[in-house]
Amino acid sequence: MRRAAVIALLLLALPRMPVQAQEPPNRDYKPPFKGEAVFDPRPAKRAAREAEAARLKAEEDARIQALTVDNPLNGPPPSQREPAAAAAPSPAAPPVPDSSDAMPVAEGYVPDAAATQGYVAPPPPAVVVPVRSPVDNPRPYGYLVGDTLIQRVQLTVDGKPVELTELPRKDRFGVWISRRSARIERDPDGSRWLAMEYQIINASKDVDVISLPKLKLRTTTPDVFIEVADWPITVGAITASLVRNQGGLLPLQPDRPAPTVALAPIRHQLHLALGSLAASLALWLGWWRWREWRASAQLPFGRARRQLGRVDVQSDEAWRLLHQAFDASAGRAIQPGTLALLFRARPEFEAARASIERFYAESAARFFGGRPAADGLSLRALCAELRAIERAHER
Repeated sequence: MRRAAVIALLLLALPRMPVQAQEPPNRDYKPPFKGEAVFDPRPAKRAAREAEAARLKAEEDARIQALTVDNPLNGPPPSQREPAAAAAPSPAAPPVPDSSDAMPVAEGYVPDAAATQGYVAPPPPAVVVPVRSPVDNPRPYGYLVGDTLIQRVQLTVDGKPVELTELPRKDRFGVWISRRSARIERDPDGSRWLAMEYQIINASKDVDVISLPKLKLRTTTPDVFIEVADWPITVGAITASLVRNQGGLLPLQPDRPAPTVALAPIRHQLHLALGSLAASLALWLGWWRWREWRASAQLPFGRARRQLGRVDVQSDEAWRLLHQAFDASAGRAIQPGTLALLFRARPEFEAARASIERFYAESAARFFGGRPAADGLSLRALCAELRAIERAHER
């Protein structure tokens, strides 16, 4: 008991600390939903209360100062002062709430009037309205797996040409369709189009409806987009899922036969080629025969060879024919002592000099010696040799 009394006396002797009043709980605050931002009105209410208390205190001080007569700051006594028009007190401007205490406002939330004092709402974001350009869509039906289709978008806005910042890239959209390429095409009238090639990449068991993807193309003009709506198409199955196996409807079909080649045009071309070849050979043979005939009629040894075929080669007539051919070739009568003139006029006969000299030696013995050689020279062989030399140098 004594210890408790001492403690009580000590507590009474200690100076009392001022107790701060706690702020009452905010009954208007509601916890936000998950993923929702809610406006907290507590900082705004606190600022409004502080502004109202400051205004009331200022009015009380002014009223007390006006009632004090001996205050030199008030000027002459009220009885000596001229009445002045009473100025209406201007309300104090409410303070702007601290941005650090403010919370973002959820869309659709409207706070009360007390909480919105001094709050300035942020400006709404700029709204970009997409525009639509003429689109040349493919046919909407009759596609199978592997088919390709092209969608074309005209690059104009309100009739004015625009440029894209970049072309759409290759991409796959779901399980059905894939974009293979994108390019810029120009029509004869000068209009520019964006051509996008798509391909069906999956097979369907039945007729299904799919859509080309919806696009929003960015242009080089600020805040201008080209919007392309989705385009529905149908994709069917290559074969039915159930086959009746009757008649020609079989589960497995035979391979498609290779296309036959038309043989009539090939035969026609072959006949033309063979006819041209035969005509060429006939013309060449005719030319060769004409050349031989001309040589046999005009060239000395050609003529002598043709005439030797009609006479006896062992007769004197055959020897005279060869003498006439040598004279015609040299352009004068040739004797054994003038063979040099023959070789000077026809240098190509130097290759057969030995045979020619033998011919003239045996001819002299035959006609002037009265004794022909036992193993005489073959006139046909000599004439053929000289005819070959003559043909090689024929002009």
